[in-house]
Amino acid sequence: MTLYPAEASRFVPRNNQDRPHPRFYFADGNVIFRVENVLYRVHRYFLERDSVVFSSMFSLPPVAGQRPEGETPENPIALEGVTTVDFDRFLAVLYPLNFSTRDTVSTDEWTSVLSLATRWDFLSLRTLAITRLNSLMSTSSAAERVGLARAYDIQEWLKPALLALCTRAEALTLTDGQYLGLEDTIRVGQVRQAIRYASNFNRHPDSISEFVREMFALPSKDA
Repeated sequence: MTLYPAEASRFVPRNNQDRPHPRFYFADGNVIFRVENVLYRVHRYFLERDSVVFSSMFSLPPVAGQRPEGETPENPIALEGVTTVDFDRFLAVLYPLNFSTRDTVSTDEWTSVLSLATRWDFLSLRTLAITRLNSLMSTSSAAERVGLARAYDIQEWLKPALLALCTRAEALTLTDGQYLGLEDTIRVGQVRQAIRYASNFNRHPDSISEFVREMFALPSKDA
């Protein structure tokens, strides 16, 4: 499939504020989205193939006597609650400028991808984003990893990061608390209090790990 940017003369605005995206408004695209008064004309094939949400959306019958939403610039599909920054980063993964080097490289960029992939059930793209973030955040604080894991349900990150917070020598910082949120901050404090005495620190690491799992109601390995 050849992807040519649409010519400006082919664009018909919905109103005076709407404008076509300079990169993601393709002449041969077959679905039009509006995000923050920016129009995107892309290919529904990729969305239907990889997302249950979009597959279900596109399978809905149009209103009787009307063309389906998203077929024309005058009647785009509005993606509410989505920013152009996040959507640009998401589409940059679907439409890379160069297959050997991706546009998406930073933690913030991959977090945008993870956010929308999670929201729209792009399972393979979600897995890719988590893999990239795991590498990018290898030196990030345990609290930051917990915050991201909680936000996007990355279960495999939770136990190692929480265990690190509960057993480290340094006290929690204000920044840690901001990442963790009130409930996790309190629970981390409770675990640290419980294992602070020498007799408890001498317990087998597996026992402390299991205690952390129970305190935070994390799934067991067999679950």
